[in-house]
Formats: sequence, structure tokens, C-alpha cells
Amino acid sequence: MLVFSTVQYSRFALTEDFANYSQAWWGIGHGHLDPYITGLGVPFWRDNAEFILWPLALLGRVYPHPVTLLWVQDLVVVATELVAFRWILDAIGRSRGRIPDWSGPLLGVGAAVALVANPWVYDTIAFDFHFEPIAALFCVLVGYNLWAGRFRHLWWWVPLALVSHVLAGTYLVGIGLSGIVAGRRTRRPGVVIAAVGLVWTFVFTAVGAAGVRGEFVTKSYGYLLGPHPGNAGMVNVMAGAFTHPGAVLQVADSHWTVVVAFLVVVGAVGVLSPWGAGMALVVMVPNILDNTGLFIRPGASFQSWPAMPFILVGSVMVLLRLFEGDGRRRRLAAVILVVWATVLGELSVLDLPTIPGSWIVVDRAAAAVLTQVAASVPADAEVIASQGIVGRFAQRESVYDFRSGGETFPVDRKLVVFVFGPPDPYEKPLTPSLITAVSGYVHHRLGARVLRSRSGVHAWSPRPGTTTVTLPR
Repeated sequence: MLVFSTVQYSRFALTEDFANYSQAWWGIGHGHLDPYITGLGVPFWRDNAEFILWPLALLGRVYPHPVTLLWVQDLVVVATELVAFRWILDAIGRSRGRIPDWSGPLLGVGAAVALVANPWVYDTIAFDFHFEPIAALFCVLVGYNLWAGRFRHLWWWVPLALVSHVLAGTYLVGIGLSGIVAGRRTRRPGVVIAAVGLVWTFVFTAVGAAGVRGEFVTKSYGYLLGPHPGNAGMVNVMAGAFTHPGAVLQVADSHWTVVVAFLVVVGAVGVLSPWGAGMALVVMVPNILDNTGLFIRPGASFQSWPAMPFILVGSVMVLLRLFEGDGRRRRLAAVILVVWATVLGELSVLDLPTIPGSWIVVDRAAAAVLTQVAASVPADAEVIASQGIVGRFAQRESVYDFRSGGETFPVDRKLVVFVFGPPDPYEKPLTPSLITAVSGYVHHRLGARVLRSRSGVHAWSPRPGTTTVTLPR
């Protein structure tokens, strides 16, 4: 993972999500304690209340390159897997003496393989940088310690989860529900955890710090809000889901194949366990209800990753219960294991080899030119860069991503640098012909001078009083 992230960074294959985080990371590290994200048009704290970025920005004082964020994400994902694996081994240990001697080691090895060979894990670390994986680490620690009865440890892990992402509030609701259902010993702390998560979510939803630009994505959930959606907040979306059951079923039906693919990798039967059901409910269901399919697609698996360790743990627990039963239940467990291993093996063989080529789309020659470009752009310039490469140009106060024709951008610096790099296959409107058209426009119509013709790099000094620039379609 560390090697992949380093190569990805060196190839400039980082999009606007990375740009938003690295701009905030850079700003905090340079003393701007309330950084403004120009691409989103809001202060950073209003983009999902990811307060943990402030201490992470201290890493920039040690190594001032935002590839650090990718490395942190890699380490956090593997740490999450290690905690989940430790949880699984403890669960197997509790069942020792009630299950066949061979079943415990088999489940342990199977869980390890499921963690390492899961293609969605690698898609999670490949899509820029996000805080859902960091919240997932602390939430798995919350779930593990709640299950183990180490309630005092929750005083550490619950707050760390909350300051990682506003969605961690909903994750904690799911974990709390798991604790309530699991039994008397975890019921009371489960209630407290769920209540804390619920309050956190509603508070930051109320102040406009939940979702993209402070509100849930209307494009994704607008079908639940009627013809006049107004504020696409969490309460409105939840109410709309109850009042539009037909639309909910229709959207869910269109995503069922992807959902099955996500679930079978981690055993699927984990949704029948209390410790898998809670997170499956609060993570997978909202992603399934996304009308665009952007949240539930493999390329955006970071959205579903927080639920996967819980479902895997739950799958092992269900299989342990079956192995503790009579011969019929043990045969059923064996069948589930065979099906699980077969599907996981097939998905891994088919998907894992394709991941590097899917995400690292900038070749070495183009990356070499972009490296020269990045070094030559003045620190106080505004940058407007193609969506597929903008992530590497965001260490400045003003940066915007270009993804389709006809877009209008603010002009707030004396020098504007356009970087029209290789087209991003995930942003189909950004075609080679469009890149050629906008390059010609800024050169011939705006009078920008060419810095690097191969990557469509132009430097433009706007006339005094210019406040916007609109690129052609």
C-alpha cells in the first residue's frame, strides 16, 4: 500500500478530493487555523467536521509533502485490519472447547485471507484520501472494547471517532445498537454510545457541518425530498425514506449486485450477527439509497469500508455458533466457508490485478512534465487544474478543479495558472478535444502565455477588476 501510494503521488493521479484535504492540511500547517476550501466554497470544518486533520497537520512540520496523508491512510487501514483480526482471534478463543479443533485455525486463516485479499480495501486507499477509514479504525476499537467489556477504554476511542468524521456519529449509533442487541452486559454502554453518536450527528447537521458543503448531497438523495427539497439535511432524508418506500425499493434494487459483491468478500452472514448488523445498517443502507450509485460503487469503497471489519467479525461469530451446534449446523458452516472462499478467490483474482491501472492513469512522461510544472508555479498563484491531477497543485490558498466545459471560476489572484493535464477516465466530459479547446481559448482569447505546451499549462495575468473566468464547452 505504501509503495502504491508513493507511486500514485509521484504520477499526479490525485483528484479534487485530495485537493480539498491537502489544501486544508497545508493551510493549517502554515498557521491558517480556520482554512477555507476554495473548491468547496466553505471553511474546512463545515465539510463533515473532520477535526482530526488539525493534529495531523503537525506532520507537515516534519515532512512538508502531502503524500504523508496517503501514508497515514495506508497505516490506518492496516491497523484497522489488525484490530479486527485480534477481535476475531479472541472470539475464536472464547469458543475453544465447544468447536472442532480444526475449525478455529481454519476460521483464523480464512479471516486473515479475507482481510488481505479484499479488493475493496485497495480501492479504499487508492481513491485519494478520506477520513472515513480513520473513523473506521476508532470505531472498530470502540466495538472491540465494548464486546470485550473494557468499558473504560471507550472514553478514549469514542471521542477520537467523533472528531474524525461527522459520520462517525452514525457509526456509533450502529455500534450502540449492536451492544444493545448483543446482551445485558453491553446493553447500557451500548445505549450511551448510540445516544452520544446521535447527538453528535444532529448537532453538526444543525450547524451545517454534515455532508458536502454542509448539506447532504441533493443529487444522491433528492428523490426522497420531493420537488422542492430545500435543505437536504439528514432528518429530511430519513423522513423521505419512510414516506417514499417505493422509490427506496427501486433504488435499492438497482444496486443489489454491488451490495452482494461487497458483502460476500467479508462473509455476508455477518449481517445476521449483532456485531455486524448494526454497522451494516448505518453504513450500507445509506449507500444503497444513493440514487447516483456513487457511494456504493467499488471505486468509492471507502464509503463502505467502515462496515466491512464489523461484518467480517460478525461472519466469524455466526460460523462459530454453527460449529458449536450439531452435525447439521456444522455441515452448514462448512458449506458457507466453501462458498465464501470460492467467491473471494474469484473476485481477488479478477479485481486485484486491475487496481493499479485503474487508478494510476498518468504515464511517466506526463508525470515528469507535471513535476516541472508544479515546481515552477508561484506559491501565490491561483491554479485551475484538470480534475484528475488537481490534487498535487492544492498547496496554496486558491485552487479549483476543472471537470467539464462551461464552468465559471472565481479570479482572486494576480496570476492564474491553468494546468490541463491528461483526461481522467472517471470524468468522461473531460475529453482530449475539450482539453484542446480550452487550451486554445486561454491562449488565444485570454492572452495567456504558454508555460508547458505538452500538458496544456498556461499562465494568465487577468485585467484589473476581473472577478471570474468562464471556459468554453
